Order: sequence, then structure tokens, then C-alpha cells
Amino acid sequence: MGKRELNRQKRRATIVEVATRSFLEQGYAATSMSAIADELGGSKATLWGHFASKEELFSAVVDEQVARFAAEMEGATTDEVFSVAALHSYCLRFLRTLMRPQSISLFRLIMGEGGRFPELNAVFHVRGPAKVLNYLTDFMATGLPRSEAQRVALLTISALVGWRSQMLTRPEPVAPEEAEQFVDDFIAHLKLSRYEDAPEQPQS
Repeated sequence: MGKRELNRQKRRATIVEVATRSFLEQGYAATSMSAIADELGGSKATLWGHFASKEELFSAVVDEQVARFAAEMEGATTDEVFSVAALHSYCLRFLRTLMRPQSISLFRLIMGEGGRFPELNAVFHVRGPAKVLNYLTDFMATGLPRSEAQRVALLTISALVGWRSQMLTRPEPVAPEEAEQFVDDFIAHLKLSRYEDAPEQPQS
């Protein structure tokens, strides 16, 4: 990679960092390209040279958050083949990552402004939840029939995200052991132990 391209990528990363702070702290509507350009300094043409619109810049912010989420989730499934123990590990790390301050801020941003700006929902869904669902479905399909893997993956993610929403509506802080207890209860009620010794299912 040449020096010019390296500098361009560094500049882009700085823009995304500033935009992330602005979007998460001020909201989508209150964030403007001009304000971001002013905070960055230099020519406004530089910002527009990287991102043609606020929506495109927001997409880059979401991509960055999803990449960080994926990095934190890496290794959550210690085995490549599905097992109840591996799912338990995944769920626990998933919850802990969902409760990360930036994850909460992004969630509140989408919930608070997605009604006025439907494009936010579309960008976030495609780059975030849809990717997570596909990943978990693929993982579970190594031990469950594909159709059931899809259902259980959706159920799992919905339960974990729902727990996070429930916790965010109460005034008391969330203790780490509460997440562990919820995951224990959830896994116990899934009744997936019959698949522990099941042969690997071919993926379609």
C-alpha cells in the first residue's frame, strides 16, 4: 500500500471516529456533514470526497461498530461444530457485548430515530442483525437441521436482545451474574440436549 493510500485510509478512519461520536451523542438528525467537517478541520471537500452523503457516512459508522462487535464475539464459539456448551458461551459473550456502552448508544439511536429516518433501520438491519443471524444460523446448522437452526437462531437472538431491552428500562445497574443466570435459564429451556450427540447435518 502506497503512502498516499495509507494517508487516505487514516483520514477516512478519523472521519468515521468523529462521526461515530457525533451520531451516538447527538443523534442522527442533529448531526450534520458541515459540523463534522468543521470538527475535522481542513477543507469540507475532503469529507465529501470520502462520503457523498450523511447516510453513506452513517453506514460506515455502523460497519465499524459491527466490525468491533464481531471482533469481540470472535472465539465465542470455541468449536466449529454446534454444541449446547458452545451455544452457552456464545450467548453469554453476546449479552456482554450488547451491554457495551457504544452498543447501547447505537441501539438507542436506531430506536429513537428509526421512525423518522427509515433508512437508518435498513442500514442497521442489513449490516448488523442480519449478519449476526446468518452467522449464528450457519453455526447451529452444523448440529441441527438447517430449518430448525434458522428458527432457533432467531429465537436465541430475539431472547438476548429482548433481555437487553428489559434491563435498559430499569433504574438499577445490571450485575454480571444476572446475564449468566439468564443464559443458564434460556439454554435450559431450549431443550437442545438431544442434539449433543447428533451427527452433523449437511448444509443446503
